[in-house]
Amino acid sequence: MRFKTLGATLALSLLLAVPLQASASPAEAINNFAFSASRVLGQAGGAYFFSPFSIISAFGMAYAGAAGATASEIERALGFSWGLHGDLGEFVQDIERGGQVTSANRVWLSKALKLRRDYQNTLYLYYRSTAEALDIEGRPDESRKTINDWVSAKTNGKINDLLQTLDPSVRMVITNAVYFNARWLAPFSKNATAPEKFRDGEKVSEVPMMKKLDKFAYGEFDGVKAVRIPYEGRRMSMLVLLPPENNPKALDALDSGTLTLWAKSLKRREVDLWLPKFKTERRYELADMFKALGVKVAFSDDADFSGITDGERLKVDAVIHQTFIEVDEERTEAAAATAITMLKATAMPNPEPIAEFHADRPFTYFIMDDQTGTILFMGRQTF
Repeated sequence: MRFKTLGATLALSLLLAVPLQASASPAEAINNFAFSASRVLGQAGGAYFFSPFSIISAFGMAYAGAAGATASEIERALGFSWGLHGDLGEFVQDIERGGQVTSANRVWLSKALKLRRDYQNTLYLYYRSTAEALDIEGRPDESRKTINDWVSAKTNGKINDLLQTLDPSVRMVITNAVYFNARWLAPFSKNATAPEKFRDGEKVSEVPMMKKLDKFAYGEFDGVKAVRIPYEGRRMSMLVLLPPENNPKALDALDSGTLTLWAKSLKRREVDLWLPKFKTERRYELADMFKALGVKVAFSDDADFSGITDGERLKVDAVIHQTFIEVDEERTEAAAATAITMLKATAMPNPEPIAEFHADRPFTYFIMDDQTGTILFMGRQTF
């Protein structure tokens, strides 16, 4: 079974400076952001899917050039500190050693923009990123195609049109692409897949349900069932949470600390597992979400990204996140891309009965690095 999780490209047209210090490790910053973002993305109900890892990676590059109030609000809202750059760089290199995850960064800038040397050094040392000049002002469509082609190549062709338009006034685009490709440790049998009813409130759908009776890390927490489905190498897994039938909103208040506690409390047990095959595609405008989380100055004419360039004042214009995931018996393919455009500113085994885990109602799932507990992708699935 091949699990392809493509990850996330974060295209940021932007401009920034040097930050202060704070606290969170990459896992803490990524996981806390995952739950903050999920509360916003899940407000409308239905399915969602995004990559907090990709978004944080891209915003890390933006934060590397932020100063003053702009840096402070990013630190407060996202838990960043200057030490994040080195820690994130080490984390990426560590998870890439298994050959299942690759992460790539690239900065694209208008020919009129000159980056500060210290900012270029930060990009190169911690994000392995170089900067490529494009004629965005004179040839915006050609520049957009160049960026989109890079994103497509880094996400194995799953995100092909991240930037649907590129305004000639854009000064800089920061891109991050994450790709994950792993086989299930124990594949599902296609012969066992059968149609079953999936209930979401009053709505009932018939979905192809994959089925397996096997031993998994499993637990129950106040009616919430949790199962971890590992990939080859055992470092990466999909953690699936199923709320009780009589309390579908039981996961609404879930946070990073509780998830970590639950994940550590799972015990190996025989499980009758049902998991639907599914495919989800989403596109989000995230500027309002970031403002709701407290990142406001960065979008205003008061934005301070002076750590990027001395030539112009810049501000974040738009944040776009595009995702794709498909799960079947043989593999999971997932892709996520984020674009942030920036403009010039005017200013254990137990003889227990078999556990039943039938994901036949809306469930939340995470693709995680089990060694550090970092959430690479997060979603809620319904039909």
